Amino acid sequence: MSPLSAWRDAIAEDALPASSMPAGGWKAPHNLRARPGVVAPVHRASSRTLGAALPFLAESGEPMAGAYIGPNLLSRSTFCFDPWEAYAAGVVRSHSMAIFGVKGSGKSVLAKALSTRLCRLGRKVAVPHDPNGEWTRVAAYVGGVTMRLGPGQAARINPLDPGPRRADVSDADWTQEVLQFQRAKVRAMVAILRNTTELSEIEHTAIDLALEQVHRSNSTALVPMVWEALRHPESHIAEEIGAGGQMLAHTLRRVTVGDLADLMDRPSTVAFDASTPMLTVDTSELLRASAETKALLRLATTDWIERGTPAGPGQARLIVHEEAAVALLNEVAGGGNLVGRVSDEKTARHKRRSNCYLIHRINDFDALGDRGSALHAQALGLLADCDTRVNYAQHTGELERSSQVLGWNRTQTELVRKLRRGEGFWQIGPERVAKVRNDCTPGELAVFRTDGPGAAPR
Repeated sequence: MSPLSAWRDAIAEDALPASSMPAGGWKAPHNLRARPGVVAPVHRASSRTLGAALPFLAESGEPMAGAYIGPNLLSRSTFCFDPWEAYAAGVVRSHSMAIFGVKGSGKSVLAKALSTRLCRLGRKVAVPHDPNGEWTRVAAYVGGVTMRLGPGQAARINPLDPGPRRADVSDADWTQEVLQFQRAKVRAMVAILRNTTELSEIEHTAIDLALEQVHRSNSTALVPMVWEALRHPESHIAEEIGAGGQMLAHTLRRVTVGDLADLMDRPSTVAFDASTPMLTVDTSELLRASAETKALLRLATTDWIERGTPAGPGQARLIVHEEAAVALLNEVAGGGNLVGRVSDEKTARHKRRSNCYLIHRINDFDALGDRGSALHAQALGLLADCDTRVNYAQHTGELERSSQVLGWNRTQTELVRKLRRGEGFWQIGPERVAKVRNDCTPGELAVFRTDGPGAAPR
């Protein structure tokens, strides 16, 4: 029996253990770890023949270590990928990746196949925002856990929760680190609620002094505490912040006693488990919630996961951002979420985090500001930080813009134009490309598919 056949039999539906995955992942052959030294079948031809047959597309065909994805239709070789292995080999300059494609093209299946197979190799995965609840069974498939947030749910996350303290940080340094984090979160919440990132100098001061007042009498900071400190500041503070503090209090009132209350105004009731293979946050209960509510909860869950992930060897974590265009570019945040993501990308490599953004189309980036504006430039800068881009089928009218932003030549543009369902065009670093077909077992598709019973892979 071939290794592929053995693997297909081994991971048929319900064949995986519920939660017995070892920390380093399963090392059996059927987990499809890339085998060093595997080479593609030899094909002899002159450089003139190859250049004419595959202009600008011929690649080395050298195997990459990582999780099996499917066959590379350009080199007739097996295609494997792991962002950390690719970075260690010098193929890419960052761990993060972006996956583009219209609904039903295959990007959702790729994200789930890559995530579960990386889990089987010992990596960790988190999905901080699952608006349709479709990752719940994926997490269960690899022995992970799902947390449900929203109206009527017991779990709560305090957006000002600083996460676990590192052992090497002194008391004074930890206090300053927590204050810096909480200042940024309060400013981000105000930006979402006001639909603008602009705060006056007095308001910045008011946030600083209100948080210091909270910390003098509380070990844990909550949004209602900050609200009260802004409404009723200590006498020496009131003179300094004036009406600026009252305006901020009116803004934060919505999170404490207004229409956004009862979601983010309590201490965290759950602790982040860094050892679980996959953690997903089901936010499907917010389907009819306001855009502000969704943006605030997404901010809280993403920070909670990122700050809860310890740095260091063996802690590599893939963070899958569903509906990334909505999360990064929605008009409610006024670009605040985008600014935060761009800032996070600068440190993600050192913290061994790989952000995976699922985006419908390149034109979504153009929705944030005019071309040439600061926010538009930041959006394209975030894309530039993703050194791995995977493109599935796109609408014909969007190919020209995609080729401009992603640097496709005419041949690559035609390749994307002709992609079939489940085929993706990979750009890996500055030099490598691949055309890969998603390869999943029937058991996997029963877990991954989102188009309903009997549907083909998305």
